[in-house]
Amino acid sequence: MIEWGLSFGSHDSAIAVFQDDDLVFASEGERWSKIKHDKTLPDNLISFVTNKYGEPDKIYYFEDYHLKENRRASAGQKPKEKPSIAGFSYDDWTITGHHHSHASWGYFSSDFVGKGPCTTIVIDAIGEWDTMSVWRCEGSRLSKESATIYPNSLGLMYTAATIAAGFKGNSEEYKMMGASAFGKGLEEYDILNRLRETGFNFHKGWQYHGDRFEIAAGAQRLYEKELFSIVKDIEGPIVLVGGCALNVKANMLIKNDLYVPPAPNDAGSAIGCVLAHKKQKLDISPYMGYNIVKPPVLSEIRNALLTDGIVGVAHGKCEFGPRALGNRSILANTKSKYWKERLCKIKNRSKWRPFGVIVKEEDVSKYFQRGRPSPYMNTCFYAKDAVPVELLHEDKTVRVQTITPEHYLYPLLDDIPFLVNTSLNINGKPICNDEQDVSDLVKITNLTIL
Repeated sequence: MIEWGLSFGSHDSAIAVFQDDDLVFASEGERWSKIKHDKTLPDNLISFVTNKYGEPDKIYYFEDYHLKENRRASAGQKPKEKPSIAGFSYDDWTITGHHHSHASWGYFSSDFVGKGPCTTIVIDAIGEWDTMSVWRCEGSRLSKESATIYPNSLGLMYTAATIAAGFKGNSEEYKMMGASAFGKGLEEYDILNRLRETGFNFHKGWQYHGDRFEIAAGAQRLYEKELFSIVKDIEGPIVLVGGCALNVKANMLIKNDLYVPPAPNDAGSAIGCVLAHKKQKLDISPYMGYNIVKPPVLSEIRNALLTDGIVGVAHGKCEFGPRALGNRSILANTKSKYWKERLCKIKNRSKWRPFGVIVKEEDVSKYFQRGRPSPYMNTCFYAKDAVPVELLHEDKTVRVQTITPEHYLYPLLDDIPFLVNTSLNINGKPICNDEQDVSDLVKITNLTIL
């Protein structure tokens, strides 16, 4: 039996394919259209899935169209047509609520299933009506305990601030996290606090414009304060999901056992909308996408890093989610000269933005304060003195991917204990998906890609 899970219509579209209850494929629309954060499912992705796995016997969708249209009408927005793709009609699909899809993806992909109760928190800009929801999860049951509804939205606050700072909304919130370290944010924090008193109604934007670093700092401070107020009294493990779960700076404030799935944004809901009905634990790998069929040659990668200092890698199945995790990555040796300047030039990347690093899971506590496993690079940590200063962001934090001996890059960390890992792309473009993407990137950057 072939089952599809679909997430599309707003941003970060994705499709997931289940074959006899096994997840066999998942990929974002942007990897195929080459449009970052694409809201559509491009025809070439649908064709690829259909040709490889056959037409679906059942289709699941990640949100309720009718509820969403009710909310849109309440806000005076123009109606949208029912979603459809390639002749498949919404009326024939199995529908899951937006936040239920998020919560199911987070919880059922975690290691907390079957180990007692845990709390799943969904925070995003907007679902149908919910903007934040808290779920009690135990065994195969998810029960929504509380929710914040539109127009009150912590996620919309952050997006409104992103736009006010001159970045793209629903697209460049990740730049806000990096920018926030360069501002004090005191004035904007006060402004945001006053706006907060109105109930976090930011759907029509934030009518304040000033220095982008100060705006970013103010928005980040307020987001962290609100997140802490949500989690401070929770006992036991926490699953954090929704687009706001990509805020790696805020995630490090959570002291509970924490799990953030590899694609906590709407893309992951393509899987979650299926799991909400299957109600079963899913053992996942972040590598679920298009397969470049060639094995990594570790000796070649090591030699390139020790001689040139920088190398691209592209092999195996593409990562699902916004973080490059070693199959579509640019790697840099922190012992090489000018690695940061060279990477910024290759990627056309602002020099103030931070980079991520790969370390051995058993070493994370040695190098970082309150270090813990971070396999999907969804949190950052304050660095200890042993971390090279070139890796540190302005606020002394580093975004970290931890790996175990099963990861093919693990042996490299004997020679290069801090291995920089950034996505195989240039600024504003999706991560490379297939062989053609890799060839095109080589032509643009002259980067060696193995």
